[in-house]
Amino acid sequence: MHYFLCKTTQWLGPLKSELVETFGPQQIHAFPKLPLLAINSDIELEDNFVAFSTVALPHAQLLAEDSISNQAKQIEELILSKLEANQTINLDVFSMTYKFGVLEKGRSEIIKEKLMKGLRAKKLFPAKKKKNMELAIVQVMVLGDRSIAVSVLNSDEAIKYRTYLSPFVGGFNNVEDNKKAPSRAFKKIVEAQLIMGRKTKEGETFVDLGACPGGWSYIGRQQGANIIALDRSPLREDLMIDEKVEFKKADAFKFVTDEQIEWVVSDIICLPPRIMELIQTWVVSKKCQNFVFTIKFQGEADYPILKEFKELARSLDYKVILKQLNANKNEVTIMGWLDS
Repeated sequence: MHYFLCKTTQWLGPLKSELVETFGPQQIHAFPKLPLLAINSDIELEDNFVAFSTVALPHAQLLAEDSISNQAKQIEELILSKLEANQTINLDVFSMTYKFGVLEKGRSEIIKEKLMKGLRAKKLFPAKKKKNMELAIVQVMVLGDRSIAVSVLNSDEAIKYRTYLSPFVGGFNNVEDNKKAPSRAFKKIVEAQLIMGRKTKEGETFVDLGACPGGWSYIGRQQGANIIALDRSPLREDLMIDEKVEFKKADAFKFVTDEQIEWVVSDIICLPPRIMELIQTWVVSKKCQNFVFTIKFQGEADYPILKEFKELARSLDYKVILKQLNANKNEVTIMGWLDS
């Protein structure tokens, strides 16, 4: 099975509709009270996107309820049958619970401890932190009836299914609050960069379209970037007087430059077709190395436009991820980068 998790059960409807629209009419397996759906694993996921899923477990096998020791042994055997020794891997083990959501304690924690000990003895080394998303990845999801879904992807498959995966266990992440940031929207760019595995480097140019009050520009400055911020309204005062911030009181949709820009980002409030315009201006023309754009919806009637974003994403020379962030509300985020 291919398992897809979404943010909360509120998003099961949009996720189910998207799975049908993307992969055609089929049996979709639901799990009572859990933000989780599954489709048959003979469906090919490559070259596609599921925006309302925070993370997927592709080609997962289901293990029946058993003792922790027996389940850990079965999982280890699955991993060893798929992955060669002498490599570092990403290993996520979590329980999918009704009351607490994604949980890394209890049964899942004990299973992970047993797996790590057994795998190390067989020369497979789980990474302490999941920073390299091109490593082989094992995802182990304990369900309410104590059955377990196990997805094992080698490094080639991890790259192939990159847009479905997440650096966060079970796709869940809550970016730490920063009271110094101009707005809580800063969490979106932080989460997006973590998913991309890329941050702004010292001295790079960071163009923030529709920047007010400056949450995303603030993060760019914290990372050492030179900011070009565009909006009709000014940023917070400390950003306005920062010599590394160039504020332009202008229409964000009309700004263009012949310079090669490292980062172009936008959390601007607008209809989805306007974001398509920004992608045409900045991404199709390859005027930027990295991009992050929020796609905001007025309601469910807007969701079908995601099909157009997916078609455009497939045509780009960029590595593209289309995903609903934990920090997103009625919106999803499209992000991507050019390999240097």
